[in-house]
Amino acid sequence: MNYGRYEIVKELGRGAMGVVYQAHDPQIDRLVALKVLRHDRVTSEEFVQRFFKEARAIGRLSHPNIVTVFDVGKDHGTIYIAMEFLEGKPLSKVIKENELNNKAEILDIGIQIAEALNYAHQKKVVHRDIKPSNIIILTDGQVKITDFGIARIEDAAAIKQTQAGEILGTPVYMSPEQVSGKSVDGRSDLYSLGVILYELFVGRRPFTGDSIAVIFTAIIQNVPMVPVQVNSEVSKVQSDLIMKSLHKDPDKRFQTGKEMAASLAALNSILGDDTTFSPSQPILPKKKSFSKGLFIVFVFIAATMTAGYIAYHLISPENSVNLAVKKALVKVVSTPAGAQVFVDNFLKGETPLDMELPLGKHEIRLSLSEYYGWEASLQLDQDVEIPLVVRLVPFAETKNDIR
Repeated sequence: MNYGRYEIVKELGRGAMGVVYQAHDPQIDRLVALKVLRHDRVTSEEFVQRFFKEARAIGRLSHPNIVTVFDVGKDHGTIYIAMEFLEGKPLSKVIKENELNNKAEILDIGIQIAEALNYAHQKKVVHRDIKPSNIIILTDGQVKITDFGIARIEDAAAIKQTQAGEILGTPVYMSPEQVSGKSVDGRSDLYSLGVILYELFVGRRPFTGDSIAVIFTAIIQNVPMVPVQVNSEVSKVQSDLIMKSLHKDPDKRFQTGKEMAASLAALNSILGDDTTFSPSQPILPKKKSFSKGLFIVFVFIAATMTAGYIAYHLISPENSVNLAVKKALVKVVSTPAGAQVFVDNFLKGETPLDMELPLGKHEIRLSLSEYYGWEASLQLDQDVEIPLVVRLVPFAETKNDIR
């Protein structure tokens, strides 16, 4: 089977928005990763625009630490993006297998990410979903940032496709302003990098919790334990750098990726022989993962493409029997009220709305005339009450933001 000139070799993974294939480009005899939008998504113009926005976001970037997009096109009634095929290991897997115990290696990873983000931000592209699964470590140690699928293109000539109140990204790594639904800039990406550095040096994430609400509250209100207090092998200078990147106020963080990369490099230069260390506790495979929006899993890069995703935690096989009988209460509130609520493409009513949903994965969509649509994938694995508060943004407000 072909998409355009690309010959499908095998499927690598699939998600809520599309399928990823390994494909062969006969014109230049190379393997590519081919993202193909699900046919049912093509019926939504919003999804099509997001898909093309990902290609446009990455396609305008040319940096050794950012995945390269080669081509975008339409075939078989759908859309595809041909991009660089990466052979390496996602940082999430590196963390899970507890492979990083060298300060210099961690700082080098941080430097590469910061420099790539600095470049992207200069090109007016904010990633908005920096997390370990979107960072690939190649065999030679080179870092590649993937999935600019929910990047905000700061292009004054284009209508914004992402509403200001829409919460995108993975909550554990999201900045306070992103969690709050506020507008974000490059400093939000640098905050996410700070969360990753905290996790790598300390052995755990700065904020955890049993629900999305707890996580959000912690990100907005709580100050994490200082790394040097958790792991005595982390120096005060390293600890201070991480805490600066996690400041609630964007103005008190690193202002550019260049500034952050320079600080990391300076720290690396004074390490001397003090390079190895042990986390205060093993970095175990994560039991809970949180994300929101429309989500696609890259097996070959363990990344996601789309504009966000909410997940509560992975469902273990031993719990699968219980999922058929248990339900969670989802309380949906929107501003303004009266939005239609669709669950798995079925109309459930209008907001405010209390819904009992079977445990498992559901796609939720809110629609209100004269307002941008809001969508999310929600994975429920506990029979508890889940609040879902959505601020809908009118078309007029978004247009007024264009200067």
